[in-house]
Amino acid sequence: MSLVAGQIFRQIAQSLLTSKHIALGAFGRRLSARKGSPIAIKSIARKLVVLYWRIMVKGMAYVEEGVKKYEEQMLIHKQRSLNRLAKELKVQVVHNM
Repeated sequence: MSLVAGQIFRQIAQSLLTSKHIALGAFGRRLSARKGSPIAIKSIARKLVVLYWRIMVKGMAYVEEGVKKYEEQMLIHKQRSLNRLAKELKVQVVHNM
């Protein structure tokens, strides 16, 4: 990737950190809280480059699902991780709804 293209994707990624309705922004904010803003920007930029490549070269269709869908996927992932850890520790998880 050329330097100019890298700067463009990093600038786009930085603006996504402040977006309220885009899943990549939610991903970046989550990562930024754990690892810091520079790493989050670089990670979002890389995701954008991969997405751009898949759309332009492979002809992949892309539809932005939004933050709500991303948060639902993260909740499912956390529940699976919790269940896997509980099984490993031989502990029963009780779900309160």
